[in-house]
Amino acid sequence: MQGPTCTLLLIVATLFSFLVDAAPQDLSSRVRAYLQSQGVNASVPNTAYAPQTNGANLNVALTCGILNAYRDIDLVTPQDGQIYTLQAQQHWSPTAWGHPNCIFEPTTTREVQFFVGLLDITGTTYAIRSGGHSPFKGFASTDNGVLLSMHKMKGIEYDAQSETVRMAMGNTWGDVYGNLTQHNRIVVGGRLPPVGMALVTGGGLSHYSNEKGFAGDNVVNFEMVLADGRLINANATSNSDLWWAMKAGQNNFGITTHITTKAYPMGAVWGGLRVWNASQIDAISEAFAEYQREGQLDTKSSVIPDFVPTNGTIYITLIYFAPITTRPKAFDAFYRIPAISDNSSPHPNFLDLISVGPPQVVPRFSYGFSNLYLDNSTTYRDVIRLCAQQGEKIKRVNGGTQVLIPQPISKTMVDYAQKTGGRPQTLQPRAQLWMNMSWGWNLAKDDAYVYALIKETYEKVDQLTKSRGVYDPYIFLNDALPGQKVLRSYGAESFARMQAISRKYDPKQMFQKQVPGGFKLD
Repeated sequence: MQGPTCTLLLIVATLFSFLVDAAPQDLSSRVRAYLQSQGVNASVPNTAYAPQTNGANLNVALTCGILNAYRDIDLVTPQDGQIYTLQAQQHWSPTAWGHPNCIFEPTTTREVQFFVGLLDITGTTYAIRSGGHSPFKGFASTDNGVLLSMHKMKGIEYDAQSETVRMAMGNTWGDVYGNLTQHNRIVVGGRLPPVGMALVTGGGLSHYSNEKGFAGDNVVNFEMVLADGRLINANATSNSDLWWAMKAGQNNFGITTHITTKAYPMGAVWGGLRVWNASQIDAISEAFAEYQREGQLDTKSSVIPDFVPTNGTIYITLIYFAPITTRPKAFDAFYRIPAISDNSSPHPNFLDLISVGPPQVVPRFSYGFSNLYLDNSTTYRDVIRLCAQQGEKIKRVNGGTQVLIPQPISKTMVDYAQKTGGRPQTLQPRAQLWMNMSWGWNLAKDDAYVYALIKETYEKVDQLTKSRGVYDPYIFLNDALPGQKVLRSYGAESFARMQAISRKYDPKQMFQKQVPGGFKLD
């Protein structure tokens, strides 16, 4: 979108008479000046689309109209019918669906820069979507604004000399893992192939975290478009304060277009899915505590559970990052408990192993979070019991399902940031359990009831762990419910530092005001 090869953005006279001239004079002149600064003729007559406002404010209509008139830009509008519906609903859960006035689909960083510069002038509200895995409405969707969908920004470049990989934000982790198999490499990334790159900016818990820390810890460079349209690099030597903040700062500082992260040698792995009847829930809960005390000390081991008491099943994904052919001792605590089935075996690569997991049986999903320390009592068991009791309440709604995901966090994971320039989260250097409480259901009419139940459940868990002296206030961004004070849970010092970094790189606070979705610095 630059240089003599680009097509001029053609804005028709009728469009400007309807929109630009209808706008306040100051806005009209600033829009014209900006378009001219981008090599755009803002007055050449031509036949083009004049958007319908549909009750939206004039600035949104103006923004969509300008983007739509530029022939080299991919834009989807409600007039595109089924194509618009498909793109607006590209989310993991229908709870996140919105109705944007238009959907901008950049293919280059330069187009993102143009977009940000335009919206800086029009003041239009917008949302940013990478993989669309967040289930929360407004986080990566909008009802009265522009949706910036990154899904067409692809590209994965492995550099053997630096042992890093550069990834555009339109990729999924399945794309990345698949690309790296040819190089016998792996990155610290998402645990499910369809999840997008934005996982990194929440910290990012990975199957590989026990050995190499969190996903954010492994990023060596963020390529970002700031609110003023500038493209910058944030790394250990350039804009290092922003690099630090972006490791778990979500969308508060700019638009990330590419991430460069460390890549590690990895070939064959061992693992699979072991399944139990829910009658074993107490035994499995206690096995998790034993695994953290002993098995997890083997940093090549990884465990991720799905307790589904509402359908009477417990699934645990076991992974061992080595080319072994027999079960490793690290998982002894789980193998002492008789299972219904177990497909664990050697796999040629990591993607092959994680491509099959527990099924998602209902369309609508959401979750909340609580954190507790490992202790020598039965707290893990009692927390799971409490959550399962709460799960009885979800049976009142159509398709009601509860999925408990107690994620064992080792001291190794916590300490890893000391090797990689630090992180904004203030984590205690001890073993802990990050408790994801997920809930599924079928109908939109039950949304309010389920969200209230999620909040009630994590508050009850917090009360229990506080009474046992094992409560930790940290809230993992990728698993948190809106309303949980995620960024403040990083600690007062980190939160104040992040606010200062936001003011430094975004002095007009675009990403606090015009991008309202996500966990903000307020």
